Amino acid sequence: MKRESWLPAAPESAPEARGIVRAAATELRLDASTTWDLLLATTEAVANAVEHGKPCDPRGIYLCLETRDDTIGIEVRDCGQVPPVPQTRKPDQQGGRGIPIIATIMDKLEVAPSRDTTRVRFEKRLATA
Repeated sequence: MKRESWLPAAPESAPEARGIVRAAATELRLDASTTWDLLLATTEAVANAVEHGKPCDPRGIYLCLETRDDTIGIEVRDCGQVPPVPQTRKPDQQGGRGIPIIATIMDKLEVAPSRDTTRVRFEKRLATA
């Protein structure tokens, strides 16, 4: 299974991304815990892309979900750059926890900044219901 989508570079993209992941989890018959972890990680990655990134083109932020063997991988890509020091627009610096959360709940995490883009890709072993 492979699903690709472009989401607006706006906060309402997080629920849209969760809907895509939830539909795939239902189709794959994933258990509730795995589904929850995927939804949380996707929300964090999309929120980071919206807050810190910028759209790659008029289509916005790229989301790709793909299954291989016994894993599911999700990629979120924007055309921003990872700041050298974590920054947030939230009051009292109440941000900066997204990547550590994803790292904790996923089996694999890759944050790949380049000159023009930032790609966050994470994987989870499949656990079916």
